[in-house]
Amino acid sequence: MDYRENEEQTMIRQMVRKFVANEVKPAAMEFDHQADPKDCIPWDLLKKAAKLGLTKMSIPAEYGGGGVKDLMSLMATVEELGAGDNGFAGTIRHAIGLTAWMDVLCNQQQKDEFFPKIVADDCFLIAEGMTEPNSGTDNTLMASVPGGAMQTYAEKRGDEYVINGSKHFISNGGIAKLILLHVRTDRKLPLNQCRSVFLVPSDTPGLTIGKFHSKLGRRLINSAQLYFDDMRVPARYLIQKEGEAGKYLRQVAFQAFLIPATMIGTFRACHEEIVAYARTRVQGGKPIIRHQLVAAEISDMWVKIEAARALLYKQAWCWQNQYEYEPRLSILIRPLLNQIAGHMAYQVQEIFGAPGVDREMRAEKYSRDLLTMIHGPSTYAGLIRGAPDWQAETQGYVPTEV
Repeated sequence: MDYRENEEQTMIRQMVRKFVANEVKPAAMEFDHQADPKDCIPWDLLKKAAKLGLTKMSIPAEYGGGGVKDLMSLMATVEELGAGDNGFAGTIRHAIGLTAWMDVLCNQQQKDEFFPKIVADDCFLIAEGMTEPNSGTDNTLMASVPGGAMQTYAEKRGDEYVINGSKHFISNGGIAKLILLHVRTDRKLPLNQCRSVFLVPSDTPGLTIGKFHSKLGRRLINSAQLYFDDMRVPARYLIQKEGEAGKYLRQVAFQAFLIPATMIGTFRACHEEIVAYARTRVQGGKPIIRHQLVAAEISDMWVKIEAARALLYKQAWCWQNQYEYEPRLSILIRPLLNQIAGHMAYQVQEIFGAPGVDREMRAEKYSRDLLTMIHGPSTYAGLIRGAPDWQAETQGYVPTEV
């Protein structure tokens, strides 16, 4: 196993790192501090990212995209973006991961219709509609519980599907021009037997955007409610076959690797901020980094970050090269990262002291962003560890929910 980056991967990482240093970091605090979540959306940054090709990098070259299929390159991109701002990185990550998702699973007609639109529009963003007010982790688990999990329902009528239901906390939900919408096509069957995904343009009649969620952290990524009231979607927008999403979603593990890579980038930046502060803050006649306890805490954080990064990239390499890949281990990375995030948020306050809660300090923002990361399939991972009879159902399946 060779961890060395090739020339193309290094060029991509350096390009994104420069963009983050010059554009993202200087602007992130201002957008984060806006009271209205609609004002937190950094449209100028998104346009600049699109001009660099970041939002289109995984779209095939024949459509004008970057044609990047190498998972390591995609991970390097979002890791560097995560070091700039986790919310902004999440917005770009959706564009990268979901277009890669579409390239694998959409048919030629669907690609021909949507990829040119995405490439032509620097403000074309994508959302994945999965979480509902009464179902989150259970959508990912897809255990054989009749009628459980998501309730948004699609009924076929002629050459259309009529969809009713709602979603919430959908990343990019209020600003996306295309939604990959997860629904059930039977009200009683277990979700793993009736799950379908549709391509839903945001101007589809019957689709209404609800409130924009005002979050504690990661404020630069928009999250919103979506409502579907007799929304009619052409049958040609169904991805693959009706009710079989539980099978084909196993083919697209992009998001499952890109989400942790983004978190690793944020961990890295936060750790660098802590080290820089500890070198200049003097207590007891010397910089606090020379105090044994502080030095030990900083070293412990560094080792945990590097260990998590090594595990993540090893799993990604194994998946890409089809070599001894263990999907459950990829799922279990998330609770490990959540533990690191919670510990780092605490250590920011412990080491910074009063400046750690000052809204003018970047450290305060890191604490909020770190705490807001602690959600998603971590509970799912715990269930897998504690319920062996469910493990067979997760073989080969990697969750994609943010």
